[in-house]
Amino acid sequence: MSYRESLPSPYLQGLVAAYWGVDGAADDGLSTQRILPDGCADLICDFSGGWPQMYWVGTMTRAIEVRMDGRQDLFGVRFAPGALFSLLGAPLSLLTDDRIAYAALPASMWKPPLDGWHAAPDFAARCRRTDASLLAILPRLPSSPFAQLLRQLSAQAALPVSPAALADEAGMGLRTLQRRFMDHLGVSPRQHLRYLRFERARQLLSPRDQRCADIAVIAGYSDQAHFVREFRQFSGVTPGRWR
Repeated sequence: MSYRESLPSPYLQGLVAAYWGVDGAADDGLSTQRILPDGCADLICDFSGGWPQMYWVGTMTRAIEVRMDGRQDLFGVRFAPGALFSLLGAPLSLLTDDRIAYAALPASMWKPPLDGWHAAPDFAARCRRTDASLLAILPRLPSSPFAQLLRQLSAQAALPVSPAALADEAGMGLRTLQRRFMDHLGVSPRQHLRYLRFERARQLLSPRDQRCADIAVIAGYSDQAHFVREFRQFSGVTPGRWR
């Protein structure tokens, strides 16, 4: 079974983080994949059965185990953090840690090219069709200053120590900030800051040349015990086992 990713058109990179696809038979007939939180929400189309099924997957607050049986044919659109809100026209809090059929919550600003995806099973062709459909509606999408704020937050060298500090940086009241986060991401500002620290720590673990205590400090944790506890909550394993 193969997994592929592709970046969208440069004009869409504030809206879409990546396109992805899964194709092929699960190893030994059954495969379990650990999916980590990534701060994004996805639209997934499953072509594995007779007729394709589309569903939303909201922002995740913890790792999940996904069991795949038989042959898989999936195509996904991973939206940049906070970007789906402008397409969906509904708060992302409806999707947090959940999967909802597209028909139950259709996007108000975009009709996914389902027929085109079905007619062109090639991954690259599906990416091109998605690019075309999103580029066509891009001029009509409302601007999203909050999505820009999220991009700036992800790029900051030092994260705010609390939601109140983030609200001060953003120049808005704490309650307003909390509402914006629940609408655009489906999680609270505190939860998103926790995710960002986890993601930075996870990337620092990859080279294997730094101690966990040092990584905890660099990523912004109060101590190593705090780091280990948070890492386990997001990934399901300890930092040592992740390495």
